[in-house]
Amino acid sequence: MNHNKKFSFGKTGCLLLMLLWCFGMTAFAAPSVDGDTDLTIKKDKSVSATYTITSDDTIDSVKLILSYDKDQVTYMSGSGGNNFAGNGGNGTVELSSKPGTDSASFEVIFRGNEDGDTTVTISSCIIESNGEQIDALTGESVSSEQNSSDSEEESEEDEGKASFVIDNRTFYVRRPDDVEGFTVQHMTIQGYDCRVLKSDTLDLYVVRLRSDNGTYRDDFVYNPENDSVVPFIQMQSGNDTVIFIEPETDGYVPTRYTYVDLGWGQKYTIPAYKHYTVDGVDHIQDDSNRYLVYGINQDGEKNWYNFDYDKNSLQLFDSVAYQGEQDYITELETKEDGLREELTWQAQRYNQDMGRRLVIILVLTLLVIVFGNVAVFQHMRMKKMQLVDPEEDADDEELSGKENETGSLIVGNLEENETDFTDPGEEDDDLEIIDLDDTDDEE
Repeated sequence: MNHNKKFSFGKTGCLLLMLLWCFGMTAFAAPSVDGDTDLTIKKDKSVSATYTITSDDTIDSVKLILSYDKDQVTYMSGSGGNNFAGNGGNGTVELSSKPGTDSASFEVIFRGNEDGDTTVTISSCIIESNGEQIDALTGESVSSEQNSSDSEEESEEDEGKASFVIDNRTFYVRRPDDVEGFTVQHMTIQGYDCRVLKSDTLDLYVVRLRSDNGTYRDDFVYNPENDSVVPFIQMQSGNDTVIFIEPETDGYVPTRYTYVDLGWGQKYTIPAYKHYTVDGVDHIQDDSNRYLVYGINQDGEKNWYNFDYDKNSLQLFDSVAYQGEQDYITELETKEDGLREELTWQAQRYNQDMGRRLVIILVLTLLVIVFGNVAVFQHMRMKKMQLVDPEEDADDEELSGKENETGSLIVGNLEENETDFTDPGEEDDDLEIIDLDDTDDEE
């Protein structure tokens, strides 16, 4: 009886060990990914690269991300498996499929931009099997890692983390959530190892920030060049998907636009620019809710966009047409400034001339007054000289007689031939002209 019990317990133990071994094999069976990472290229020639993902379990879906040197090669196309989807450009290729088997394969075609060797890096490979996401590069479960990170986030302290001051509030870098088109990567920020989201097709990074009081938790675009962040905003502009980013340092800013902080919702602000007009020396800012913002589209093209806040619409800014218009306006303003300067000079000249004329008029007026007074004075003096005494008239008579001999006219009263003259006593002031020839005839 005891022997049988020992035998039973022995068989049971063996079965348990076998089951544990089997489960262990299942649990620790890690997928793998392999492919062409070193390529020999020739200018303007195509070269293919193949990548294979294998697993002990059925692969429900797989997502493979490759990185390449865009200066050396150009992504042309990709293919592989059921429900294949692929896109690439700007140094990144993203491939996905749903094989439904224990393996998946992808083929990528590149075109060489030069002769030589290049390297293609497998940045990420995530497979989904039995409802679980597994990182094929590390063999770790992405789902369990995310769940554990969420629980850890609630308890972890803000100390020892990269931080940013946004609108007078401190934000700390946290573990990011999943965002379509982005892959989790590690990056050193402010000396700290942080998990960030890297765009699958763009040279763009997104960080998850949490405010110091836990009120706000949002994604921000991170700029490694100047260690700054802006709210992560995506909008459609025609067929383009545009992400708002900071304007490039010392980059082109359209004429007659000045920097403003555009309020975004109730929480944040984003960098924007406002148009203004010039009225003389005054700059009059546009009071509408239309702004100029900077963004990058899905092809990696960075441009200025017209953003209508009220209509929540985004349109590509035509910098060429706008600059031509501004050059024309500048030309007109230059002419206007020239005319204003000419008008100012003419006004100054007019004022100077009028000043001189007023001085001349004043001097002439004074001269007229002076000469007029002199003339009046002389006239009155002459009238006084005409009013003389009788004794002075006798002396004048002798002079008149002498002048009479020469036939000149005699002016004044005569004592001789008084019959020809009126009584001196009656009209002494009368002036008469005597004909000397008639006087001789009478004698």
